[in-house]
Formats: sequence, structure tokens, C-alpha cells
Amino acid sequence: MLPGTASFVCLADECGALCCRAPYRVDLDEAESARLIPLAEIEEHGAVSLLAQDADGACGLLTEDLRCGEYALRPRGCAQYPYLLHFEGAAPLLMRDPACPGFVGAPLSLEEWGELLDGIWRLQGGRG
Repeated sequence: MLPGTASFVCLADECGALCCRAPYRVDLDEAESARLIPLAEIEEHGAVSLLAQDADGACGLLTEDLRCGEYALRPRGCAQYPYLLHFEGAAPLLMRDPACPGFVGAPLSLEEWGELLDGIWRLQGGRG
């Protein structure tokens, strides 16, 4: 994804919140897991903690209006969606989920793209 690409606008009503339904996986680090325990069921899978799914396969935090019930406290993996950094050698590449229909906003300027890249880098913990 490069500058000039359409920006992301959440269209949960149009896509049925695909990002929050099976198959989805939100890995939680220890701090996120501890922070979310009072708000959601957490599943332990060996060394990995995940947000639990409801009977329909949706995230336990997803509300009936297809919004996150704990948006301000959502995990990093949710906050960075639909973006992801992928590394080719030492070069970070900003990727997007091709299944997400929300890339319909105004084209990203070079400055906006740089801010997005920086934000996703910080959400991923500054590592690849």
C-alpha cells in the first residue's frame, strides 16, 4: 500500500463486521490479557491468549450494532486492523486486508501515509 491509495473507512453495516467474525484471531500479550479479563472471556492456547468467540463465531466484544463494545480498550491487533506491517528484509511494507471493503476514503497523502505507517509501527511494538 502506497501514498495515493484510498484511505480506510469502517463500513461495518455493509460488511457485517467481517474483521470481528470467524475466522478471526486476536492474539493478546500478557498486559492486554490482564486488562481485558474483566471485559471479555479470554481463551488460553498454550503460550497464546486469545479473545473468545461467541456461539456464532464472532468476537465476544462485538455488539448487536456491529461495533466494538470496548472500542477504547480494544487490543493492539484490533486497533491496527485492517493494516499490517510486513518486512522484506529490513524494509517495512504497509499491507492491508484485501477482504476488507472499507478502502473507499480519500486518497492518502504522503504525510498521512507516513503517519499511518508510524502508527501501525508503534501498535506492533516497533518490531516486525
